[in-house]
Amino acid sequence: MKKFKKYIAVLCGSLTLGLGGCNDFLDIYDPAVVTPEYYNTKEGQEKLIVNLYARYRSVFTTYVLQYLGTDMYMSCDETPTAAQFNGYNADLSGLSGTIDSYWATLYKIVQESNILLNRCTPEIAGDDYDQMVAKGRILRSMAYYYLVETFGGVPLLTEENTSASDIITEVTRASEKDIYDFIVEELTLSLDKLPDVADAAGELSNTALKHFLGKIYLTRAYREYAEPEDVTTAIKLFEEVIASTHYGLLDRFEDVFDESNQNNKEIIWAIQYGSDKNYNGSGNPIHTQFGFNITALYPGMFALDQQEYSSMMRDIWTNPRVHEWFRHPAQDSRYDATFRFEFEVNDPTNENYGKMGIYMPHWDDTSGDDHDAIYFYPFRTESGDYNWYPALGMMGWSTDCMPMCRKFRETKIEWGGKGTREDVVIRMADTYLLCAEAYLLNNQPDEALKKVNDILRRAAGSEENYEVLKIASASELTLDRLLEERGCELFGEHDRWFDLKRTGTLLTRARLNPLVEHYNNLSEIHLVRPIPYNERIKLKGLDQNEGYNN
Repeated sequence: MKKFKKYIAVLCGSLTLGLGGCNDFLDIYDPAVVTPEYYNTKEGQEKLIVNLYARYRSVFTTYVLQYLGTDMYMSCDETPTAAQFNGYNADLSGLSGTIDSYWATLYKIVQESNILLNRCTPEIAGDDYDQMVAKGRILRSMAYYYLVETFGGVPLLTEENTSASDIITEVTRASEKDIYDFIVEELTLSLDKLPDVADAAGELSNTALKHFLGKIYLTRAYREYAEPEDVTTAIKLFEEVIASTHYGLLDRFEDVFDESNQNNKEIIWAIQYGSDKNYNGSGNPIHTQFGFNITALYPGMFALDQQEYSSMMRDIWTNPRVHEWFRHPAQDSRYDATFRFEFEVNDPTNENYGKMGIYMPHWDDTSGDDHDAIYFYPFRTESGDYNWYPALGMMGWSTDCMPMCRKFRETKIEWGGKGTREDVVIRMADTYLLCAEAYLLNNQPDEALKKVNDILRRAAGSEENYEVLKIASASELTLDRLLEERGCELFGEHDRWFDLKRTGTLLTRARLNPLVEHYNNLSEIHLVRPIPYNERIKLKGLDQNEGYNN
C-alpha cells in the first residue's frame, strides 16, 4: 500500500497525470481501499470508466478555451485571462493557468484510459470486454482530439505508466497527422462494439461514436495531410447517425432543452450531473453564463428567485451581432427559446412590483416601443452602435445589459445552487449541421442546403414561417452562413473556438469580436495555444509552439 502511494506521488508530478492534486486521480472512490491489483478487477476497471466520464466535466466547463476569442462570445472584464484568451494579446504564454489545468486534465484522461486498455482482458471483463475497451479507446481519442486541436502536435502516449521506474522525463511531440491517424484507427476499431442506443444516460453509444468519428474525418479533410476519402467518409457516418431509428430531431426546438425533458431522443451524448450531492461535484455551471447579474445591478427591484433567472457569473458575454444571425426572429422559434428579453419587477417590497422593470425588444424592432419599462435597452443606440455590451471602461461601454440566455434554466435548485442538468455534448441537430458542412466541402451545396433547411423547418414551427425562414438557394449557403446557422441552433453549446479552427475561419471570424479587434494582435500563431510552461520545464523535448514565450 505504501509503495502504491509512492507511485501516485511520483506520477502527480509527471506529464501523464499532470499537475493536479494527488487525490483527484482516484476521486470517484476512496483511495484508502485501493491497491494496485484493484485495476486488475472488473470492478476497478468499471470505476476507471466512470472516472473518465467525470473528468470530461472539467474539459467541457473550461469555458475560456471553448468560447472566448471567437465571433460569438466575449469577456466582460479587463483581467489578464480576458486579454490573453479573448484579445490574443502578447501576454498569452505557457504561464497562463487555464492551459496548464486543461493539459493536465486531458493527460489524466489519457493515463487512466491507458491503464484500462492495458489491463482489461476477456478473462476479466467477460461479455463486457468489447464495450469496455471501446469506451476506453473513444474517451482517450477524444482527449487527443482536444489536445491536438488546442496545442498542435503533442506526445502520443499509449502505454500505462504507473511504475516509479517508468516515470517520463523526455518526450517526442508526434505530428498532427500522426495524432489524427491514431484517433481514426482507434475509433474505427471501436465501431459496432457498443449498442446503437446507450444503455443509460451519459453512456457512450455506437451512434455517438459515429458522430465523433465523422467529425474527426471532417476536421482532417480541411488539413494538408487529409486523406482522399475523408470528407465522403464523414458524410457516410453523419448520414448513418441521421438515419437512426432511435435518435432524431424533436418536433419543437424549445423541447430540446426543457429542464423536464433531459436525455430526450435528440441528445446523443451528454455529461451527467443530477441532484445527488455525492455525485454532481461542483455542478453544471452553464445556467450561470450568458447573462447579467440582475439582482446586483438593479438592487431592490429583482428578488433572488431561481424560478426566474440564475445568479449569473458574468464570465461570458454574447457578442451583440449574434442576434442579427437570427434573420427573422418573429418566425424563428429559437430566438425566444434561447433568450429572455423582458423582466418584471418581482421584489414585493418595491413600489413598482409587477411593472415592467427591464425591456429589450427583438433586435430588428426599431419601433421605439418601450413597453412602459423602467429601463429600456434597444438593440442599437441613437447613433446606430450596438447597445447590448458589458460595462467595460477601455471600450467606452456602459449598458451592462443584454438579453439573458434562458436555454439552460435551472428552476429546481436553490438560489446560487449547483447546476444539476445534463451538459449536452452531441445532439442530432449538430449532426445535421456537420453533415451540411461536409457536403459543402465536397462541392455538394444542394445536399448541404437540404440539411440546413431541415433545421430551419423545425425552427420555423409552421410551413408559413418556414417560407420566410428557409434558405432559398444553395448559392446563399456559404461557409460563413453555415457557421452563423450553427451559432443560432447551438448557442451556448460547446466547441465554437474549435469550429472556427476546423473550418479555417478563426483568423477572420474572430475579428467580428470587438475585443479581438481592440488588441489587434491575432495571427497564425494563435491557431494553437502555448504549451504549459510547467510541463516544458519537466520534460525534455517538449518545445514551445512558435511565437510564444515561456
